[in-house]
Amino acid sequence: MAERAFAIAAPTGAELTRTISVAAGAGLTGLCEGMIVRITPKLGAAAPFLTWSTLIGAPVGGIIGALITKGMLSDVLMGVAAGGAGVLGYSLPEMIAPTVGRRASPGQLGGGSPVKLLPAGVAGAPARAAAAVGARSVLEF
Repeated sequence: MAERAFAIAAPTGAELTRTISVAAGAGLTGLCEGMIVRITPKLGAAAPFLTWSTLIGAPVGGIIGALITKGMLSDVLMGVAAGGAGVLGYSLPEMIAPTVGRRASPGQLGGGSPVKLLPAGVAGAPARAAAAVGARSVLEF
């Protein structure tokens, strides 16, 4: 059986170029797409169309471009696909089920009596003593 070895070596120029190309494509796509997604809610009726087309169009365009081109352009478009997919993954949960403006139901807040009941017995003695003095705990459970 052949012996397997693991070695760490300095990256070659081609590896550095490819890594930088992918990172540049992803970074610029994330920046531009993030700005578009942030600005589009102010555009009224066109907002949903622009937001969804940007979120879906950038990764799809990057994937298609990376598959049909070669060289450094393919690497940059691979970064576009990665950056677009990252922004899509970040934005999608909020777009599907927005949490802004939602109010918690009384059951979620623990509803019921606003009075905090202290435990009885020996275990609750420190809490009762602190409450009697008026001391407040920094961490309340």
